Amino acid sequence: MSLPVNIDDFRRATRRRLPRIVFDFLEGGALDEITLRSNITDLAALRLRQSVMSDVSGIDLSTTVLGQTLRTPVLISPMGLLSLFHRDADVALARAARAAGTVFVHSAWSGAPLQKVAAAAPGAVWCQAAIWPDQRLVDQHLDRAEEADVPVLVLAGDVAVSSKRERDLRNGFTMQARPALRGVLNAATKPRWVANFLFGPKITFGDQSIDGRAMNIREMGEFMETENDAVTWDDVIRIRKRWRGKLAVKGVMTAQDARRAVDVGVDAIFVSNHGGRQFDAQPSTVSALPEIVQAVDGQAEVLVDGGIRRGSDIVKVRALGATAGLIGRPAVYGLVHSGEAGVTAVLDILRDETATALAFTGNITLNALSTSALAPGTNDAYPRARHTLQTP
Repeated sequence: MSLPVNIDDFRRATRRRLPRIVFDFLEGGALDEITLRSNITDLAALRLRQSVMSDVSGIDLSTTVLGQTLRTPVLISPMGLLSLFHRDADVALARAARAAGTVFVHSAWSGAPLQKVAAAAPGAVWCQAAIWPDQRLVDQHLDRAEEADVPVLVLAGDVAVSSKRERDLRNGFTMQARPALRGVLNAATKPRWVANFLFGPKITFGDQSIDGRAMNIREMGEFMETENDAVTWDDVIRIRKRWRGKLAVKGVMTAQDARRAVDVGVDAIFVSNHGGRQFDAQPSTVSALPEIVQAVDGQAEVLVDGGIRRGSDIVKVRALGATAGLIGRPAVYGLVHSGEAGVTAVLDILRDETATALAFTGNITLNALSTSALAPGTNDAYPRARHTLQTP
């Protein structure tokens, strides 16, 4: 099977293979999807400076993220309901991440149990947790993470309230309603997906159940829509005291929240707007990055989640002070295309493109990057990010 040559090739293949209702669930964002698009377009608009006659032999993309040495600065984001796209989704993503020398973050809404995924890819799995209203559920999830020897816990900070995703509403894609007729008819044109959906493993939440039995679809929907609009930084403080490993908060988009995270003892900040799927009236991740890097002032690591589609994007966010970047949808594109092999191909593409872009800036290591790698106009747009990143 010939593989696509870039991320957009994988995206187009995914669109052909999935029913429209499922593809829209993957691709869609909140409301007008302005933030979703700006994540990609704002990154693409940044320019790098080319440096010639530099010895760029011996490119090294290794980096240290939260004490863990990775061979590539691209991690895979936590994503829920991946079983819709592939029967072995979370395990395949974790194995591909381990083979690439990086990390997969297991979602709090995963269809596969954390223990199973962590066992399939030792050392390559982190754990996302939500701050649910029922504190016992949170503690149970932390216990599972400890039992699985997960080194990093990532708290979902941007799910206190639910979003309005209009593609899903038009398609009738909810966990508690029947899909629109056109969605059903379109699914019938994708027999391979239908066969996997009907005869593959039942879609459940791997780590959540009711009285020892798997939740049904309706119960899963109710659980996903459980909101904790009363969550505060005090909840993070409680978890910080309880969790002995590294702690990150995902969903930070302002300097004020970044400083608060540092104050309560967070080890890393994920600059993320949930892929544009939650709040549509906010900036792109790369737009928010410089002020957050300045706010934490080296007291916590900063990772960027959202909009990365090229290896040059990784070089850009590193030049602006991020330790690493995370991908979500691109990893699913690879998964839909050819399972674990497809995810591996996506990571390989991004690794090769990152190495090429790094070399064109005249550097051979990620630590050598600073905002001097950005074109003059870009550098002027991000005056507060003028620094050289120092990562052990």
